[in-house]
Amino acid sequence: MNTIRRWSADPRLLFDLAVAALVAVFSVIDVASTSAQDLPGNRAADGLAYALVIAGSVSLVWRRRAPVAVLAIVTAVLITFWMLDYGAYLSILGLPALYAVAAHEEHRPRAWWALGIACACLIVAAGASVLNTPDGFSYLNGLSVVAFLAGAIIAGVLVRNRERIFVDTERRAAAAEADRQAEAERAVLRERSRIAREMHDVVAHGMSVVAVQAAAGREIVHTNPDKAAEVFARIETVGRESLMELRRMLGVLRDTGDDNASSLSPQPGINDIAAAVSQSSATGVATELVIDGRPRPVAPGIELTAFRIVQEALTNVRKHAGRSATATVRLTFEPSGLAVEIIDDGRGAVTALAGAGTGHGLIGMRERVEIYGGEFTAGPRRGGGYAVRAVLPTGSAVSRPTVASATQPIEGTS
Repeated sequence: MNTIRRWSADPRLLFDLAVAALVAVFSVIDVASTSAQDLPGNRAADGLAYALVIAGSVSLVWRRRAPVAVLAIVTAVLITFWMLDYGAYLSILGLPALYAVAAHEEHRPRAWWALGIACACLIVAAGASVLNTPDGFSYLNGLSVVAFLAGAIIAGVLVRNRERIFVDTERRAAAAEADRQAEAERAVLRERSRIAREMHDVVAHGMSVVAVQAAAGREIVHTNPDKAAEVFARIETVGRESLMELRRMLGVLRDTGDDNASSLSPQPGINDIAAAVSQSSATGVATELVIDGRPRPVAPGIELTAFRIVQEALTNVRKHAGRSATATVRLTFEPSGLAVEIIDDGRGAVTALAGAGTGHGLIGMRERVEIYGGEFTAGPRRGGGYAVRAVLPTGSAVSRPTVASATQPIEGTS
C-alpha cells in the first residue's frame, strides 16, 4: 500500500510506468506480426521471445534512476533476440533506452562510453542477423537502424541541454532575487542607522539647550523675572524648532502617498552652522566661528555631516565643559576636503547634564565621517579642553576610511 502511494505521488514514476507498458504492448505486437509473416530464415515467436521483450520493457521503468544499467539490459535483450533469428527489429524497445542515457545520465563520460559500446554492439549484431537476409545484406535497413540510433541520442542530448538551461536560468533568478533581498535589507539597516543618528542629533541638541536654559531660568526666576522670561522664550523657540525637525523626519518615514513635498524643509548644511554657533553663544557658551580658505559648494551629504558634527560637538560642550567655557568652530576649505574642528577650553564634566550622555554622539559622528571615507579624531587637548576634528573628502579621490579612536588625546593650543 505504501509503495502504491509513493508511486501515485510521483508523476515521473507514473509516466515511466506508462512508457514501459506502451513499449511492452507495441513490442509484443511487433513480435507477433513479424512471426505471422513466416519469412524465410525467421524463427517463429515462442515464450522465450515474449519473455525477452517483456523483460526489456519492464526495465525501462528504471531508465531515469539507472539509465546505463537499463541500456545494458535492453542491449542484451535485443542482441539475444536477433541472434535467435526471431526477425523483429524492436526499434521501439531500444530507442527509449538510448534516449534515457543521453538525457539522464549525470556522469557524462560514462554516458558516452555506454552509448558508443551499445551502438557498436547493436550494429554488429543487427548486421549479423536481421540485416543479413536470404536476399543479401539490407543496406537500406542498415542505414535506418543507424539513423534511429543517432536520432534517439541526439534527442536525448537536446532535451538534456534544454533542461539544464532551464534549471540554470531558475538558479540565476533565485540568486538574483536573494541578492536583491539582501541589498534591500542592507539598505534598510543603513537607513535605520542614518535615522538613528538624525534623531539622536536633533533630540540631544534640542534637549540639552532646553535643559541648560531651564536650569538658568530656575536660578534667576525670582531675582530677574524679565531675564527669566527671555530664557523661557528661548526654551520655547528651541523646543518648537526641535519638534518641527522631528516632525520633518517622521514625515519622511510616514508613507502617506502625498506627492506634495514642499512641506519638508531642506536638510541643514554649512550655511546653518552660523545659526548653531549663535545658538550656542545664546545658551551660555561663548562660541566663535572661523572660516579658513575659500568657501565653495560641496555635496549635500558632506554639508549635512559637517553641520551635524558641529551641532553634536557644541551639545557636548554645553554638557561637559561648564558654563564658563568658550568654544571655537573652525571650517577649513582644503583643496580636496573640508576640515571641521571644534575646540573648547572646558575643564571637564561640571554641568548637571554631564551624566546624561550615552556615548552615542561620538559614535554617530565617527560613523558619519566613515561613510564618506574621511578622518575623525576626538579627545582631550593637552593643556585642557576638548577637541573634535573631522576631514571630509570633497574631491574625486576618496581614501579608505581611517577613523581614529574617539578617546585619543589631541594636541592643540591651549
